[in-house]
Amino acid sequence: MTEIVIEIKNEQGLHARPAGQIVNIAKKYDLVLEIEKIGEIEIVDGKNVFGIMSLGAGKGDKLKFRAISKNEENLEKEKQLLEELRKMIEVDKFFEEWFL
Repeated sequence: MTEIVIEIKNEQGLHARPAGQIVNIAKKYDLVLEIEKIGEIEIVDGKNVFGIMSLGAGKGDKLKFRAISKNEENLEKEKQLLEELRKMIEVDKFFEEWFL
């Protein structure tokens, strides 16, 4: 299991399109992805758009992403998934600035 905390940087927060982008990336990997909003109890499936949207994460909120492989046999893939998500969320801001 590998974890990372990622801050939401885009102005609109986690609405349907960014949630879909997270799901699309997560589904490329044969891993479990859990997402938890820091300070909240709920943990959602990172491969479920509605679950991700239910977190209600806005700009500045921090989310804990947890990648889990069977028997922790694929730590490198876990790190790869989390880094891909981190880049899209914190650096590329879900590519939303491109639409402005």
